[in-house]
Amino acid sequence: MNHIFKKVSISLLVLGGAFYVITGAESITALIPAFLGGIVGGFTLLSDRFPNQSRHFAHINLFILAMGVGSTYKSVIAIFGYLVSGDALLRPLATVEQFTTFVLCLSAIIMGVQAFIEARKK
Repeated sequence: MNHIFKKVSISLLVLGGAFYVITGAESITALIPAFLGGIVGGFTLLSDRFPNQSRHFAHINLFILAMGVGSTYKSVIAIFGYLVSGDALLRPLATVEQFTTFVLCLSAIIMGVQAFIEARKK
């Protein structure tokens, strides 16, 4: 399961860094996905270091990713409103970054839960 968290962590780090550069380094909040990716990556490295505690670190990562989903779900509503009714996005770059963060975190949660289910079957 660590490979899932490593890939998502790197993706979030790249996403945050890219949007920070795209916005001209004006706002530190563009780095929030990078901070999230750094935390997930840190716990993944701890899981590699202490393999007997890997399940606990996986649960922590899933909790952190769930917080990421919870904090970015409004972007899904904004994107949906834009696509359906043409509502203008107030902060288009921020909305796209939040939506991408939402998709990455949600996909990692889904794959992580699937990995837990597979592990229980064995």
